[in-house]
Amino acid sequence: MNDATKGRRAVGKRKLASVDKYLDAAEALFIRLGYEGASIRAISARAGLSLATVVYHWGTKAELYRAVCVRRFEHIQKEQWARLQAVAAKGNAVGEGDIDAILRALVEPPLTMHKSVREGRTIRLLYGRILTDPSPTMARVTLELFSKDADLCRSLLRQCLPLLDDETFYRRYTCALGAFVFTQSFGYRISDLARLEALQSDWKLVADEIVQFMKVGLTAPIDGRASRQPAIP
Repeated sequence: MNDATKGRRAVGKRKLASVDKYLDAAEALFIRLGYEGASIRAISARAGLSLATVVYHWGTKAELYRAVCVRRFEHIQKEQWARLQAVAAKGNAVGEGDIDAILRALVEPPLTMHKSVREGRTIRLLYGRILTDPSPTMARVTLELFSKDADLCRSLLRQCLPLLDDETFYRRYTCALGAFVFTQSFGYRISDLARLEALQSDWKLVADEIVQFMKVGLTAPIDGRASRQPAIP
């Protein structure tokens, strides 16, 4: 390897290190301050890099936010999509018996696909922020990134629950998602109030609990009548 090649590789490594450092800073401030509160100046100061860094690598704060989300969630989304596609491949045969698999496709990857306790907490906090932040820009980018998976998940669940009218399905689906989002992203607030600071969650068990809770809510009886298809004698 000649000196020129070594030099290019060294420069490339420094650029990658700068990108990671900036993404780390942006991620931390997006979580803590939200999209509008996390200014480029504050992110640059936290990263110890110049303001020009974001323009050079991403162009705008919106694209920086997109990069933060892709870095954390791309592998999770791929797993969710693969699981949902496996159910969708059944076509018209998708039914109530598939609800568990659909919910697990949604719930398990973001709760269990992390390499460390710290990474898991970061993923959960960022997920909560991106789904609840009022910023129109954040909402637009989030929709662009997550709508494909969300649309497939919702349509599959709707196919599983044909006896629910649209309004009832929407209310139940919204409540089920709310339980999932709050538990994974803001559950620590409840544990703090309950003085469970030392509680260390097994997120595989948490995922199972959330799935069962969501499933019961989605399939609850309607005005005393079963929401399920009647059994064939």
